[in-house]
Amino acid sequence: MAYLVTGGTGFIGSYICRALVRSGEKVIAHDYSPTRAIMGKIMTQEEEKEVTVLQGDVSDFLQLARAVKENRVERIIHMASLLHPDSNLNPPLAERVNNLGLVNVLECSGLLEVKKVVWASSVVVFGSPELYSEEYIPNDAPHAPSSVYGACKSHCEFLANHYHQTWGIEHIGLRFTIVYGPGRTRGATSFVHKLMIEPALGKPTVVPYGDDVIDWQYVEDIASLVIKCSKIGPTKIHIFNTKFDVRSIREAGSYVKTFIPDADITFEPGTFSIAWKLDDTSLQDEIGFTPEYPMEQGILATMNFVRAKAGLPELTGRLPA
Repeated sequence: MAYLVTGGTGFIGSYICRALVRSGEKVIAHDYSPTRAIMGKIMTQEEEKEVTVLQGDVSDFLQLARAVKENRVERIIHMASLLHPDSNLNPPLAERVNNLGLVNVLECSGLLEVKKVVWASSVVVFGSPELYSEEYIPNDAPHAPSSVYGACKSHCEFLANHYHQTWGIEHIGLRFTIVYGPGRTRGATSFVHKLMIEPALGKPTVVPYGDDVIDWQYVEDIASLVIKCSKIGPTKIHIFNTKFDVRSIREAGSYVKTFIPDADITFEPGTFSIAWKLDDTSLQDEIGFTPEYPMEQGILATMNFVRAKAGLPELTGRLPA
């Protein structure tokens, strides 16, 4: 089966490509600025050779359609996005990449008989937790985005459901929260890596939003969920909240200190003002998913990845039962 992964050489895309290769699928990584930097770090040479990398722009319909048709693509995993804060700084580009990009993916799917589209929405469609009476935001809660990126994703959800209702395009959108792991370098939520990477290298670190409680979503679990959604049959609803491991920033810092007791970690006060806690009942009812990586395991894997690159010894310790 042939998969096309937009944003396929980025952080999440590279892990998705790796998981697809390991399951025996044909994989085409489609990216505006393709690089094998992350793939080269997380894949064997043999695995990397199995991924066809194409330079392409999701806002260019003809180019995207050609890639889908020539490779006989049956499923599209759409991860290409202009993230926050870049979307705030360049709204025209945000509209072109985030909204037109998804429209082009959905158009290709209808015209070229792609069986399923799985795409990345975001928790930021909801905005501040103070706007909601529930601690865990329901799947059908009203949107209240506070950024251009959040507004784009909210519009994308409308567009994707419109394509399903009008033309029967099968899609699943997933509202990710904070996706972390080896290789993450950009995006507003990459701040959590400061808590792991700099202490792992023996450097002091200042961590913003130190009073926040977030949902830690390890990238390998994200890849597993995305691929599961790509293979599942029609669902009653098509856009889902996700929930993996809801824990505080300071608790994560305490765990880092169990390995590096003298780690110099300074927590800045405040929160990110995003409703990180999502109710995933709909996802569990229709798809079902149990993450394999608790926060501790993901943090340890990320720290050891960084230490291995720096030639430092591996950290070992007890993980949660």
